[in-house]
Formats: sequence, structure tokens, C-alpha cells
Amino acid sequence: MSPRRGLPLLFALPASPTLAQPRDRRRPPAETPPPEPAPPAMIAQPADYHWRVMRNGSEIGTHDVIFSTRGDELIASSDVTVVPRVLGVVVYRFEHRYTEVTRGAAFLSIRSRLSRNGTIVDVSAEAGIGGVTVRGPAGALALPADAVPLSWWQPRRFGGAVPIFGSSTGQLMNLRWTHEALAGGGMRWRCVGEVDAVLDYDASGRWAGYSVLGDDGSTVSYTAA
Repeated sequence: MSPRRGLPLLFALPASPTLAQPRDRRRPPAETPPPEPAPPAMIAQPADYHWRVMRNGSEIGTHDVIFSTRGDELIASSDVTVVPRVLGVVVYRFEHRYTEVTRGAAFLSIRSRLSRNGTIVDVSAEAGIGGVTVRGPAGALALPADAVPLSWWQPRRFGGAVPIFGSSTGQLMNLRWTHEALAGGGMRWRCVGEVDAVLDYDASGRWAGYSVLGDDGSTVSYTAA
């Protein structure tokens, strides 16, 4: 006979060895603790990029892209510094710090600060249900929901399939794209318009080369550091 908890004892049994029943000394089953919440899904972290910025055979700066993860989010931190010199004297200074957050193929946000000879331009953008909200030198802008920033390590955005905005302006860009296959399964993309550039990618889609027409008409290229 199991004891009845919380009820008064209405009938007492005689202390007879034939009638007395052993007490159930089993402990009530322990409560099963609720399962711990599953940690956020982890994603593969790409290898970083380290470039030397070259013009006319001379190094004039660097461009590093450092990747980190936060659960299922990928964070790309881009750092460009260009400081050409003449006779050892810096004649121009360009610095661009840019952080982009994505989840899978989906763009989430950017934070950008560009300094050109001391003039600073800040841009931020965030994807939401109704579209991408940008705040920059042109004020607050509402861009289409599929708008994405121009990030050279994201070749899946090229070709005109999605609207692209400038990370240092916050405004939609007018770019025209062509591409051709490279030996070994890679791809070469060319864009003309607001930016005139040639970009190479290997068979895995990894950024492998870059050249762009500079503001002064010279060609600036990247080599691996």
C-alpha cells in the first residue's frame, strides 16, 4: 500500500504480521530538468585576406579583410589604408574601415567610416522587414529589401541580379557587369560605371585578384601580402 500524501489517516490497520504491509520507501522520481537551449548554429569561418595595394610597381597601401563568427552570423571587417608618397612625403591619405554582418547569403548590416584627406563620411545600413534602411551623407534612405553593399569578397552579388549600394555613400550604384571563365574553374568579373574594376575568383569563389581605375586615371592593383 502506498502512502496517501495530503490525506488524513481514516483507518488504522492492526499491527499484525499477516496484515502489516511494508512501507514503500522508494523516493519519488526526480524531476527531469528542462533541456538546455541549443547553442546557435556555428558556421565555417573563411580565411582572411591580406592585400598589398600597388601602383606603378610601388606599394601605396594595404587592404585586410578579417572574418569572425557570432553564432550563425559572419562578420567581415575590412580595413583599407592608402598613403601614396612622393619623395617620402605622403601626398594623399585614404582610410576606409568597414564592417559587414551576414547570415548565410542574407545581408544584415554594415558600419562604414571613410576618411579622405581628413574628411570623414559615416554610413550605416540595416536590413529589415520592409527593406534596407541606410543612413549616410544623403540622409536616411529606404532601399529595396534585396539591396546589398558592394563587397568585393561577395561575388554572388555581381551581375545585376540584386541592387548594389556603395558602402561609403549609402546610395544605389550604376554598375554594368560582364564575366568570363578562367582556367581551373575560376571566374573573372568586370564592372564599369561608377567603379571600373577587374576581379578574379578561384573555383571555390574565393577572391584572387583585383585591379581598379583610380581617381587620377592610374591603375591600382592588389597582390597577396
